[in-house]
Amino acid sequence: MEVDELRSLARDRLQRGELPREKCQVTWFGPGVGEQCAVCTRPIARLEIECECDQPAGVVLRFHQVCFAIWDEERQVP
Repeated sequence: MEVDELRSLARDRLQRGELPREKCQVTWFGPGVGEQCAVCTRPIARLEIECECDQPAGVVLRFHQVCFAIWDEERQVP
């Protein structure tokens, strides 16, 4: 997926309240385990970097590394 398309997905999901705007309490990076990405909804393969984001409400979000970076930028836009 192109970066512009991922950015648009992240914005839409933030506006609809499907993704939180809160900063992660704890962030872990490591190999993917096949979980679904919170932005693009594609599985995060073992050969890809997964970012695990622990939210204040106890929710754990998982992102591809690029999807995490885009979400982190977009969540801060007023």
